[in-house]
Amino acid sequence: MSFDLYLQVFQDGKANGIGLEVLRDAFDKYVVEMDEDYWQVQYGMEESSDIFLQPLPGNSSSIHTISIHRPCRDLRLWESLWRLLGIAGTVLYYPSCAAPVARDPVAGMSMPDEMRESLGDPLIVSSATELFQSIDFV
Repeated sequence: MSFDLYLQVFQDGKANGIGLEVLRDAFDKYVVEMDEDYWQVQYGMEESSDIFLQPLPGNSSSIHTISIHRPCRDLRLWESLWRLLGIAGTVLYYPSCAAPVARDPVAGMSMPDEMRESLGDPLIVSSATELFQSIDFV
């Protein structure tokens, strides 16, 4: 099934960003930059995902939202997302999720109030495997 994951960064209830170099490092040699706001991660012939980048307004080198379209099941993707969740104020969520996911227990306090009210407090995960297992692929 095709769906999207969203990884966003917040600080004090406002949008924050991740530098492009940090993103490149997180996805390592598996990222192919198709366009400035469209990347792919490729782990083999049948394991890839599309990544869309949304920068902070007025700052194209700092990315606020990362959309992962068709997240594959390859653990290397989840290890990359796990690394990115290590950035303060970073949460991951998807439509109809039970709760956003984070590594840092304080990440929920960084989210805007209206987002926390609609999605709830984040589920804290302790590994890339646990992150993968927290996603409902159905």
